[in-house]
Amino acid sequence: MIGLLAADAARTSGGFVLAALRRSVGSQQAAAFSRGTLRAAAPDVVVAVDAPDAWSADLLHWMQVRARKLIVFGHMPIALAEYLGMHEGAWPADLGETSRSAVAPAGESRESRAQIGYTALAQKLGVEAWQRPFERFDFTDEWNNLGFGAIRTDGSMWALSQAYQVPAEAELAAVTIDGARSFSYAALWDTGSTSVLWFNRAAGPCDSFEWRIVENFLSAYRADALPCQPVLSEIPWGYDAAITSRLDCDEDVESARPLWDAYRRHGIPFSLAVHTRNLDQEHNHGILRELLADRSNGAVLSHTATHAPNWGGSYESARAEGEHSAALLQRLTGHPVRYAVSPFHQSPSYALRGLSDAGYSGCIGGIIRNDPEFLLARGGELADTPSGFIGHSQQCMLHGDCMLTSGDPLAVYKRAFDLAYETKTLFGYLDHPFSPRYQYGWTDEAARISAHEAFIDYLKRRAAKPLFLTEDAAMDFLAFKAKAVVFERDGAFVIETASDGETPFKLGVEYRGEHLLAESGKFLQ
Repeated sequence: MIGLLAADAARTSGGFVLAALRRSVGSQQAAAFSRGTLRAAAPDVVVAVDAPDAWSADLLHWMQVRARKLIVFGHMPIALAEYLGMHEGAWPADLGETSRSAVAPAGESRESRAQIGYTALAQKLGVEAWQRPFERFDFTDEWNNLGFGAIRTDGSMWALSQAYQVPAEAELAAVTIDGARSFSYAALWDTGSTSVLWFNRAAGPCDSFEWRIVENFLSAYRADALPCQPVLSEIPWGYDAAITSRLDCDEDVESARPLWDAYRRHGIPFSLAVHTRNLDQEHNHGILRELLADRSNGAVLSHTATHAPNWGGSYESARAEGEHSAALLQRLTGHPVRYAVSPFHQSPSYALRGLSDAGYSGCIGGIIRNDPEFLLARGGELADTPSGFIGHSQQCMLHGDCMLTSGDPLAVYKRAFDLAYETKTLFGYLDHPFSPRYQYGWTDEAARISAHEAFIDYLKRRAAKPLFLTEDAAMDFLAFKAKAVVFERDGAFVIETASDGETPFKLGVEYRGEHLLAESGKFLQ
């Protein structure tokens, strides 16, 4: 069991972190605990979010009772910081400026001068010595095709907490500016019978591939001496990668046919997200019915009724957009629409609530420009939305505008998949059909198909056993994963999985360094 500690001042960030934990370990294995439980019935794994200085003594007492794991996001309580050898330094004068990225021109990427550099210590947590910028763009100031969010300096839960310095032997990652080290971003200590993992941000790495560090710490770190927590895999059992792709039909639908034909030649499922003003033109109807004739290889999702920015700007507009779009698509195709794709990839919280009330089972979106709370390291249930509603971030846009003009044109996309593959993350990418107005940077259909086929070839070569999914199948699996219940019995863990037939895939679980099949009702060995 994982106990989440967050004072009232950190209620929002604490709720966000709790939802992220539950997406990894299941809804029953992470819960908010009070400060008082640290001296009473506290669990052996605790995550503290912006813990006040006054809580230091409670945490230190808890750490010294028996073998335990502590994760701290954001502020480190002062006495605990002293115990761990941390001290506070001064903010670099130019941190605000260097934390922001320039706008990316076509054919190039841009990154902030401020970066996060991981040390060799990361290998103890099963990952590489990663390098990531505070902010990154692959198209204007909108997309980061590597998928992670931005580290801010604005006092929000996405911002750095303090300019801490940690002992060199404990430093897991540091902030660098123009390559010069400045202060600490993450650290790992083995102290007494407790191990401590810290990130210098109230939200931790919830919006990044770096969340894998948290999962590995929980599931396997010092498994011979410390308690471990089962982590539910986002990759279905028996595969080493899961991949989904789609076209967002903003202005046309039928023009997707040549690319669909190419995907069929490669035996890869195809998904279309449709905003229903396109359906005023009858020539866009046929491809939808054909696509859904084989629902194991085709999916249709709502892309709203009018493609309004921010779902129309209110809960009422979002619900109406969702209801109208779903009704029209079902009437046209004969099949219900259960998942939506956000217009402009904007997913404000009121829109998600509106979609849930409109009867949708989930939403796909995410973009670095806005709604940072929807950039999810793991797909699944969200903070402040009803149980059963699933979110998934897909910020990787395969567009001609983003093909690099120097070196390998697909280098960024290959790196995006490499990160997903290394961190066992469900990988999603997207493109758009052509229209008379806009071709998304592609010179012609042949060039676009060639780039897609080259990327597919890379995916198949990089993974030993990749699973290609429709968007519906991917979201159905995330919903199945979210229903799994992990509980402790007689000192061991048991997992109960749903049996309603919503997915043909089985769930994997990582525990004490092993990747296991989650067999419903059986103990993890």
